Amino acid sequence: KPENIILVGLMPGPKEPKSEEINHYLKPLVEKLETLYVGMKIPTFECPSGVNVCAVLLMVACDISAAQKTSRFTSHNSMCTCYKCNHQFPRLPNGINVDFSGFVFSQWNLRNGVESRLHAEKWESASTPSGRHQLEVENGVQWSQLYCLGYFDLVCGTIIDPMHNLFL
Repeated sequence: KPENIILVGLMPGPKEPKSEEINHYLKPLVEKLETLYVGMKIPTFECPSGVNVCAVLLMVACDISAAQKTSRFTSHNSMCTCYKCNHQFPRLPNGINVDFSGFVFSQWNLRNGVESRLHAEKWESASTPSGRHQLEVENGVQWSQLYCLGYFDLVCGTIIDPMHNLFL
């Protein structure tokens, strides 16, 4: 149906952008989505005076690495690697790799969008890089431009797309 349109976005290359660069790509998109949330008149052939068009972001669907970068959750080598729960994974004796053993689903402490947004706002307002790093370690989240979309819940709205999910 014409009223249900999927927008597919790709980050420009030639190399994969760094995590901290993603917000620069997202900002113009978020600004347009904020405008489209309340609606804007767009003239068409059938209605030259314009029809009201509304749009919202429903989900961020990518592979795990891209989902974590886009929604600004910490990466796979973080102690707080899961963006759906708050589990803090210990490090292996070598001090480098994360120990993913003993991860029992029934003991998951699930994240919620409100708490994640608050942690991201604290990260954004931290005055030093070391302060931000400490908050990343504790909470597993950084500021994303997507938090500017007040209606969007990054925890629920960030998914691993079906193609990549088949390999999990």
